[in-house]
Amino acid sequence: MAKRFAPFLWICTYLVISDIAINIIFSYPKDPRNISPSKIQQFFEYGRSIEGKLARMTRKEIDESAPIVASGWLEGSPKRFLSKNTDSENSPVVTIYGMSHAGMLAEDMAKIDDSLTLRFKGAAGAVPTWAYAAYLYDKDRYHSDVVILGLQTDGVALISTTSGVTRQIDAVYPYTYPRFFLNNGTLRYESPPFISFKDYIEYFYNSEKWKAYVKWLGEYDKFYNPVLFKKTILDNSGIFRMLRRAYAYSAQRKKGAEVYSDTKGFNVESDEVKILQSLLVEFSQNAKLHKSLPIIYIVNNAFTGDRLFRLLEPILLSNNILFLSTHVICPPNDLRSFLPNDTHFIQSKNLELSKEMIKIIRDNLPPSTLKEETKK
Repeated sequence: MAKRFAPFLWICTYLVISDIAINIIFSYPKDPRNISPSKIQQFFEYGRSIEGKLARMTRKEIDESAPIVASGWLEGSPKRFLSKNTDSENSPVVTIYGMSHAGMLAEDMAKIDDSLTLRFKGAAGAVPTWAYAAYLYDKDRYHSDVVILGLQTDGVALISTTSGVTRQIDAVYPYTYPRFFLNNGTLRYESPPFISFKDYIEYFYNSEKWKAYVKWLGEYDKFYNPVLFKKTILDNSGIFRMLRRAYAYSAQRKKGAEVYSDTKGFNVESDEVKILQSLLVEFSQNAKLHKSLPIIYIVNNAFTGDRLFRLLEPILLSNNILFLSTHVICPPNDLRSFLPNDTHFIQSKNLELSKEMIKIIRDNLPPSTLKEETKK
């Protein structure tokens, strides 16, 4: 009997030794400000629970926390002025809300046309509902002549999320945003318990408040998964972290496939698609009511074709909403348009997109709003 179980015992012994060795040799840096771990350290860290990652990244002071902890908050995060020209009284103010693609567009627009005052409010991987929430939070605090909402194909399935922590396990961003719903054709939303770094710290270091937040996530965030989220003793196992990461990819792909798949495209009957379509109409109406020119920036991600553009085109045209879709200048299935091993566009393509966006602005802003340099 002992001989029969001997191989199993030896396997278990070697697994335990390997697990201990992984944690010692490839231990992740303890300093949350260290943003340059080795690739193999990152590999064994990816599968740590979300709470485990947050505990490693978060300190009570913003200057002591990992840089990504402070980014993307609707309240408190600064709006970046990208233009040398910040004379908003004498030049049109253009504010862009959205993900990093939208930020790169804003940066190049500022380089090309210094007669515009360019602002950007963004978050890493920002989904359409984050961008719209950022606009809603910003519009009564700062008037913009032009407001641009950035969205991408990969973000549509994530409209049912409420935070940068639940969308993917590899990189977690604790910033939060409302969960939008459609109620009899009207958009409504549930706000998260906190929308600023300051309040996040208050919740994170208060066990009762944190439990209440996790409960809220479970109720309102479709991508919340307790197996991925909750910190346990198994976080100390490098092997288990690898298994958790594999499970995370499978679980999150399944949820995403309910909205978009490579073979079928978008599920037009999904709540996420319907919310997005309604969101664009409401954004346009709201912006016009506040004397702003609304524009939608549509980023068609690599290997997704022009499906996002085709999904939104009827809504945009029927409601006279201005837009720029990247699929013409940057064919989504041509990797020459993209940076190597990256989702972003190469510089030359991004400059083309920026010039086209500036043209849309110039062609549609009232002449009285434009400076003489802009009219030429």
